[in-house]
Amino acid sequence: MIFLFRIISDENPDFFRDLVAGDSDTFLDFHNSLQKELGYDPSQLASFFITNENWEKEREITLIDMMQEPGIECLTMDQVTLGEYLKELNQRMIYVFDFFSDRAFFIELIEMSDEISPRATPFIANGKEDPPAQLALDLLMDESGEFENSSSTEDDPMDDPNNLRIDDLDPDMFNEGMPEDF
Repeated sequence: MIFLFRIISDENPDFFRDLVAGDSDTFLDFHNSLQKELGYDPSQLASFFITNENWEKEREITLIDMMQEPGIECLTMDQVTLGEYLKELNQRMIYVFDFFSDRAFFIELIEMSDEISPRATPFIANGKEDPPAQLALDLLMDESGEFENSSSTEDDPMDDPNNLRIDDLDPDMFNEGMPEDF
């Protein structure tokens, strides 16, 4: 079975990619193909979420095992094929590609065929416009260009690690000892 997916972004309404994949391709194959096409770093954390028709997340498939709670099955991209979770036309997924800023692509299964692809899958069949940047560090910065919740080294010399001396440390810190479970 061959799938055709449409990938869109809410950051750029003109951006899209169409990706062709086989039902035996893994979610990791899909991830790697998309990362390569977009020029992203494939080692950054990412997850697929199988969603309902309203884009509400139902099942997560992660890049790496996040060691969730015991008894909860963690699905990783290398272990799960597309055919295991995608069986209906118009089925939807969310692909979170920037965990720090919670940014994602919206993916919909727009065609299915019993034919065999003449090319190795997955591959990008069509696309338009440049993708959004992989990491939106600017969303984590305030208007001055500093990371949020950080203070300037000009305000307090203690904030500059080059100015720290052992005498500057809080002496009470040494008396508290280590946490019991350390």
